Amino acid sequence: MKTLKKHWKWAALAAVIVLLIAIFTTWRPVKNPATQEYIVGSGNCRGQVDTARFLAVDDAFAIGADEDGMAVFKNPARALRALRTHYGEGIWAVQKELYMLPLTPYTYNLYGMYGWQLTEGTEEELRQARFVTGFVDIYENSFQ
Repeated sequence: MKTLKKHWKWAALAAVIVLLIAIFTTWRPVKNPATQEYIVGSGNCRGQVDTARFLAVDDAFAIGADEDGMAVFKNPARALRALRTHYGEGIWAVQKELYMLPLTPYTYNLYGMYGWQLTEGTEEELRQARFVTGFVDIYENSFQ
């Protein structure tokens, strides 16, 4: 009991550090939120994103447009969780072949650059890795 009383400050500090690490690896403030619907060719919407392709997978991939007309996910954190759920094999294949860190809101950039370049894996893993690259193209618009 004396040991616990003696080291409670260190235990509390360690708990706070673990909590902060957990928060910052799963959450990131959105710089460019969706402020309008994304409809190709209407208003100030830029690009030609196939929103139906994303919505066919999961409602979490709902795409809107920021104030500049760039395609963004309406809820980027939910979209990233859905990506990990539905495309985990493709994410793992990218990590394994290219020795990358796990996909988080802070490490997504490399997945956009290298996900489509896989040379090893099953056809399904390659397809999923290509989808991850397309996902990152939209996901990064929320933060840049």
